[in-house]
Amino acid sequence: MQKASRNGLGVIAIRVLAGGALSGTDHQHPNAAKTVSPIASGRDYADDVARSGMFRFLVEIGYASSLVEAAIRFAISNSAVSTALVGFSSLEQLDQAAEYVGKGPLPSKALRQIEEIWTLYPKADSLPKRYS
Repeated sequence: MQKASRNGLGVIAIRVLAGGALSGTDHQHPNAAKTVSPIASGRDYADDVARSGMFRFLVEIGYASSLVEAAIRFAISNSAVSTALVGFSSLEQLDQAAEYVGKGPLPSKALRQIEEIWTLYPKADSLPKRYS
């Protein structure tokens, strides 16, 4: 991403919410796509929802008000990202996404904590039991 940015190319972060899985809930909006595999790092939607549990600390500590906010703000935390595509199923979700972007990137401390977790559990099948 940095190389693209240095060369004046835009970088698009797609599926920022992993088809809704990064909301941390199995519940999907009635307008949401029912099947979107592969989504992110897991085998399916349920795996990605389970994996999102590793990032609940972002809400518990107060870095974000929800996992959705955390995911959107994470996507815009990399200065090389020129566009973050956030799927939405309602005008309310679009308004929320705009509000979250307005809060800016996640703090550097939160980003370091995310990187530590990502390093420990790079594959969905290596999740600790408490997250699966």
